[in-house]
Amino acid sequence: MQFINLDANASVPPLAKAKEALIKALENQGNASSPHILGRMQRAQLDKARLSVATALGAFEKQVFFNSGASEGNRWLVDAVILADIFDGQKPKVVASILEHPSLMRPLEQAFLEGKIDLSLLSVNQSGALNFEPDLLLKADVVFLTAAHNETGVVADWENLLKLISEKTILISDATQAFARLEPLPARVDAIVVSAHKMGGIVGAGAVLLRGNARRLTPPWTGGSQESGLRPGSEAISLICAFGAAAHEIEQMRKDHMALSSMRDKIEKTLLSAWPFARILGSQCPRISNTSAIVLSGVDGEALRIAIDTSGICVGFGSACSALAPEPSGALLAMGLTPAEARATIRISLSVQTTEQEVQEALSKLIPIGQKLAS
Repeated sequence: MQFINLDANASVPPLAKAKEALIKALENQGNASSPHILGRMQRAQLDKARLSVATALGAFEKQVFFNSGASEGNRWLVDAVILADIFDGQKPKVVASILEHPSLMRPLEQAFLEGKIDLSLLSVNQSGALNFEPDLLLKADVVFLTAAHNETGVVADWENLLKLISEKTILISDATQAFARLEPLPARVDAIVVSAHKMGGIVGAGAVLLRGNARRLTPPWTGGSQESGLRPGSEAISLICAFGAAAHEIEQMRKDHMALSSMRDKIEKTLLSAWPFARILGSQCPRISNTSAIVLSGVDGEALRIAIDTSGICVGFGSACSALAPEPSGALLAMGLTPAEARATIRISLSVQTTEQEVQEALSKLIPIGQKLAS
């Protein structure tokens, strides 16, 4: 069976230049931590990739360290907040949006249950926009806010948020979905997490940016001195080289992604016309241009998932890292959906490689599936 991938938010197909960089890097020898010529050659490759990723983030090389991906980056930052001795001997007051990815929300909730942080969550309205609470935000030591929600595509309202937080607040963002689809985040964002395979690199590489107030955080993991002592363990140089090659193409990627909005809008118009029982989440808010979350009210979510999967169409159901879990998406429940509606919500996310032919073929299969299950 031929498959059509409409789940780019889970993973984007690698760019040709990223694959070329990966293969070329595999020919190299040595360890970047070694002082001899082979080690220095590997170090040069790391430095080149670091510059490309930092530039794409609107930052400097020294502000970026490499890791295995956004999930690790999120956990690193939570642990760093817990260990930081900068909150006047008090538990840090942490504020996070209810829309955060499970890789961040779960360690935050665990830290709260263990009494290591005070945690407050910003609620979300039915349109997908966050409800900013001025008193809560002004008192926050740390704020976590995803740059673009992976399920609905709704984009963070940085302009309003920045008016409501203290100059001392550590502002952290998981920018996994926004990195290649939007302009760099405001310089006031102190820490940013990104993942290579979400923007044309290869699975297994990612980066964390630390600047401003985030430089006060305590590195949580000890071991080797790699990545300036921030992340112990030999770097995955081949994967990082591919990451750097993809990041070098970031401006073109951002332009190409902006152009996807017309294709996304046509998909939504076609499906809503065929599915009068469906609605789009977040359509009243600014969204990244490739993402559409569609609720099929009255449809059995498990039957929907099976039918779409067996048709050869790949769409998202919940967060990619937790899509096999039986629980409905917490973010969708927070938006007012019932558990049944949350399970019957599909996410269509396009990549720049998605073709009109693929979209038309996918729609020809999706439409009758939804109509049959709704009858």
